Amino acid sequence: MVTTIVSTVELPERAREMLKGYGVDLYELPRLSRDEQLNALSKAEVLLCWCGREFDLAGNIGLMRRLKVIQTFSAGVDHLPFSAIPSNIEIYSNAGAYSIPVAEHAWAMILTLAKGLHRPVLNAREYLGNELTSPRKVFEATLLVLGTGGIGREIARIGKEGFRTYNIGINRSGRLAEYFDEVHPTSRLLEVLPRADIVAIALPLNKYTMGLIGERELRALKRGAIVVNVGRGDVVREEDLYRVLKERQDIRFGTDVWWVHDGHEEIPPRTPLTTLPNFLGTPHIAGGAQRDIAEYAIMRAVENVIRYIRGETPVNRVNRDDYI
Repeated sequence: MVTTIVSTVELPERAREMLKGYGVDLYELPRLSRDEQLNALSKAEVLLCWCGREFDLAGNIGLMRRLKVIQTFSAGVDHLPFSAIPSNIEIYSNAGAYSIPVAEHAWAMILTLAKGLHRPVLNAREYLGNELTSPRKVFEATLLVLGTGGIGREIARIGKEGFRTYNIGINRSGRLAEYFDEVHPTSRLLEVLPRADIVAIALPLNKYTMGLIGERELRALKRGAIVVNVGRGDVVREEDLYRVLKERQDIRFGTDVWWVHDGHEEIPPRTPLTTLPNFLGTPHIAGGAQRDIAEYAIMRAVENVIRYIRGETPVNRVNRDDYI
């Protein structure tokens, strides 16, 4: 039986060729008229999508009565309308597709903050003597990474291979992961935080990680700690972060991810974080908007769909219990 695949974006030519090699019926919504789109959705067995950006999944899910699989192009799936998706539909994320560029961005922020480059100070004495800009050592630092998935492991690898960091990981199970010297369960986060010179947050957003980092955790940081967030903004409590950073200027904090209000990520945030001298922000670009990175991610998603077509088990199955 022919598999009908609907993509909410136009695919790279090599992705089209790969799929057609398996005899699928492929529909790309941007290439179709509205009537043709409705016809394609009614036949869809597999949906390839960003969902939340260019396609209203909640509004269209009722049209896709043959749908069996949703494969996202994005690594995170917190934007999916889980309550609207029937329980018989399998959901697969694109975890790992952006690990390298996001980890590189995390380290760019770490180094920028560590060397005081987040503030333009051209007087050497002022630069070296100011707590906000005085350079801090990264070599052989203790690196704590929250989240030991693809991004977290890549952050740990760069630290280990480039700066001989001692790597501590945090995940839900406490299971050891590659490039980490030790890993602890989330329940031990508060006791591990004071050991870290550098903290990198690479957690997905779900019901277990929402607001995980609050005032108590931030105040547990050692003096001079550097923290960067490339996971999701709402893992950190926005108002708590502002309060602690304002009081403790020894902490330097950088983020590429922001807080969601009224269904969308707000940049700049509602709190005046961007006015603080120990804060660094970038506009959610760590994953890379470059064509080659986007194409690589799309190809990863398509390869996972091909596993399904072959009758194999796709990777990155989403446990909807984490979100509902």
